[in-house]
Amino acid sequence: MGRWRSPFSFSITPAGAGFILGVFLIALAAVNTGNNLLYLVLAVMLAATLASGIFARLSLRAIFVSLQVPQNVFEREPVSIKISLRNQKRWVAGFSIRVEDLSLIRARRRAGRWSRFMIGQPVAAGPAPVLHHAAYFPAIVPGESRAELVTQSFPRRGLYHLEGLRLSTCFPFGLFRRGERVAVAGDVLVYPSIREISSDLHLLPFLPGKLEGKRLGQGESLYAIRPYREGESARIIHWKATAKTGAVMAREFAREEESEFCLILDTILHTTAGGGPEAFEKAVSLAASLAAHFVREGADFEYLTPREHIPRGTGADHLYRILRSLAVVEGESARTGTAPGLETELADSLEKQELMRILSEKVFKIVLTSRPPGTLPASVWRSSYVIRFADL
Repeated sequence: MGRWRSPFSFSITPAGAGFILGVFLIALAAVNTGNNLLYLVLAVMLAATLASGIFARLSLRAIFVSLQVPQNVFEREPVSIKISLRNQKRWVAGFSIRVEDLSLIRARRRAGRWSRFMIGQPVAAGPAPVLHHAAYFPAIVPGESRAELVTQSFPRRGLYHLEGLRLSTCFPFGLFRRGERVAVAGDVLVYPSIREISSDLHLLPFLPGKLEGKRLGQGESLYAIRPYREGESARIIHWKATAKTGAVMAREFAREEESEFCLILDTILHTTAGGGPEAFEKAVSLAASLAAHFVREGADFEYLTPREHIPRGTGADHLYRILRSLAVVEGESARTGTAPGLETELADSLEKQELMRILSEKVFKIVLTSRPPGTLPASVWRSSYVIRFADL
């Protein structure tokens, strides 16, 4: 794994600040008195300062770090991040090594009281750190690998980018902290939280799998009884009707058709109708929960937003494809003036013919939207279960 040898960070610990003050005082006393013992003590203290830098550099040299994050990470759920260090030196061990996220260090600096006092303005938010807590390794002998687990949770969904890590140590005397930046890059995609949906949503008028059609076909549901035609299979003879009428009667079956279902997340935010950022996050979490629920039920469904369309599918792969989309979806403020209809907003995500199919009464829809009541087309309203952001 690559490393940046420079620049390195250097800071003075509280003990180191007292030590440096003692060096100045002893140096002043030695110059004023000419006492050889004070000069000897001063030399030892200066040698300790030099040794701190040398030993700290040797401790951090040839230390390689790696970070392992679980494959599926959900918002506000605890996860364990594995941090591994490997000492590739042949003779020198590494002592008192601390591993931190560079973004976390920069955030602490931005939030420092001194910087706020100097600038006089609110501290700007930076990239969210991947690693929220530091990992500590007391010692790593030559050729050894060690790992530590850091348990944490991500406060919100989205894409977290790892800009790098910092290895630091206070070895050997705890007077100074020397650190080096390590070039570690990677992304962590955090899915929205999934919760149990309400009982009302369990009772939606939707049946996964096959639905009875209104046309003839090779199904199992009885469609009609008619006179038997010569040459037809004897299996379709309806014996009760034959005995009752005295003529040979045959059964006709209704063709089974696949049920069609679409989950629609309207990302256009109408703030006057309760479509604020907080309500939008609740809607995203509900969309993820609904997707997980219907996948568990074995439903074959599609997903649609004004910016993306995921075709019909089922199973875990289909679910995580939807979750990846929901992890990074963003709300968009409604345009000023007359707000375009739902059909207009969804037109960019798929072709017109396909959009007309989804918005028709043939497809059952769950629509999560912040649009005011009465703004959805009648055909969409009749074939949909509408959940408004303001009601979440």
